[in-house]
Amino acid sequence: MKILNNRLVITVSDVNSTKSYNIHQLFRKIIFIVIIATVLIIAGSFWFISFLSSEISEFKAKKEKEIAILTEKEKKLQAQNLFYSMQIKGKVQDIEELSSKLDSIEEIVGLKRDSNEQIAITKATLTKITPAQKMYMLSTIPNGTPLQEISVSANFGYRIHPVTNEKKFHRGIDLRAHIKTPVYATADGVVRYVQSRDTGDFGRVVIIAHNFGFETVYAHLKATNVKLGDVIKKNQVIGMTGNSGRSTGPHLHYEVRYASMVLDPKDFIDWDLKKYDSIFSKQRRVRWEYLVNLIKEQQKLGQL
Repeated sequence: MKILNNRLVITVSDVNSTKSYNIHQLFRKIIFIVIIATVLIIAGSFWFISFLSSEISEFKAKKEKEIAILTEKEKKLQAQNLFYSMQIKGKVQDIEELSSKLDSIEEIVGLKRDSNEQIAITKATLTKITPAQKMYMLSTIPNGTPLQEISVSANFGYRIHPVTNEKKFHRGIDLRAHIKTPVYATADGVVRYVQSRDTGDFGRVVIIAHNFGFETVYAHLKATNVKLGDVIKKNQVIGMTGNSGRSTGPHLHYEVRYASMVLDPKDFIDWDLKKYDSIFSKQRRVRWEYLVNLIKEQQKLGQL
């Protein structure tokens, strides 16, 4: 190999012959530069890969730390949610117990009233009630059945609630009935309240205000046939039985109220002209003496 005039001469000899190759030095420099550049690129690549790996590791560690913090916060929030849920459940139980106690107090108040009043109506007043007055009372005060056929599934008074399994005061009577059985008003009156949507404990419900402070409640209906303010006649169809609201099966929940007190509806269901006197001894919480005298006064004034 010889260098002549900026040329690189490479001689290759073997047994048979000798060959010479001339390479310009510029080409040699280019090859050298390419080799150096290649080495630099490879080195830079290794450095860049190492840098990216370091950055990824750092980013991953940062994200893992953030996830750990979020997980810890989530656990704390779940614990707080559980704590508040238990508190709310406790408050609901307290409210239900208070409601049961209020029902009990309402009942006790009525019983105390009974003990102070030896009789709800005197025999003298009872014997002077005319047939017309009897018929008037039976048309304006709840009596008879709201359904054609009666089958009691839950009586008035304390019981184990079928949904909550807790002891509660049942303010009415439950009557078994197939879906869409007609429900009849048990006295003349005016519709005081109608809930035509399936919402709340009672679901679809109708409340009728009657004369002398009486009210009747018809709950868990499939449909309501009346509107607020409608004037209702006794035995008028006001709705259809159903299973709306807080109910375990199709039935009618029926209540009789008097002056904010709840009364046993069974006594009023059994009340008719043949057993006319029975209601006065069974329902002593009603001021029958005053009520009958009021009817007599209205009769004298020609209002009846």
